[in-house]
Amino acid sequence: MSHRRATRSRYLRSLASLLLLGTTPAAFAALQTFNSPGTDIDATRDAWLLASGIASAQYEVDFETGFSDGQNVSGLAGLFPGGLVITDTSSAGSARIEGTAGGVGGSNPVGSFALEHNERAYLALDFSAAPIDYLAFRDIDHSGTQVVVSFVGGSTTTTSFETTAVSGNSAEFFGLFRNDMPRITRIEMDAGGDGAWAIDNLEYGVSTVPLPGAAWLLGGALGAVLAKRRRG
Repeated sequence: MSHRRATRSRYLRSLASLLLLGTTPAAFAALQTFNSPGTDIDATRDAWLLASGIASAQYEVDFETGFSDGQNVSGLAGLFPGGLVITDTSSAGSARIEGTAGGVGGSNPVGSFALEHNERAYLALDFSAAPIDYLAFRDIDHSGTQVVVSFVGGSTTTTSFETTAVSGNSAEFFGLFRNDMPRITRIEMDAGGDGAWAIDNLEYGVSTVPLPGAAWLLGGALGAVLAKRRRG
């Protein structure tokens, strides 16, 4: 085999390995986020579902059954489907179920219960047991939240979602889709406000939607190799 053919063969094997691992070079990486004001929750969720390539989430947690008011779930394995573990990483170690109307800094859970946090760094959602492609939830009663997203392989990116109302039914929609990034292993959230905020109606899992960056990369690489072969 000529040196040129050997080089092309090694390149294609490396490319295939990247695609099988669900990773692509950073130039094609694009985490997608979806953040609604309160009036556009359904439309924003529909856009998130479409981008994620799903009709409904693989796993859903609304905290309505199997939990009790005041229950601290921080750091406890086995409570949530798909291996999810939710932890308050601050010294307080408190991520608790809130079941009182107005109990989240003056705001209500969605339904009967929500997961309340103290707005210390961080409320962490750990998916390392089974990394995910997408995540969404309703965010309740905060003045803005920074989000650190960690991926398979150790890379991270930072995003945020905007403030909500601070009383009554203040819940809004926030969603993530990894797009052509590696799968997500961990989400860490640092909220601001009056010392109490919450998340509710979690939706997460693995998608079957094609990775756009990976498909473009594979098509471009194969096209380039075939063109070189024709010229050779």
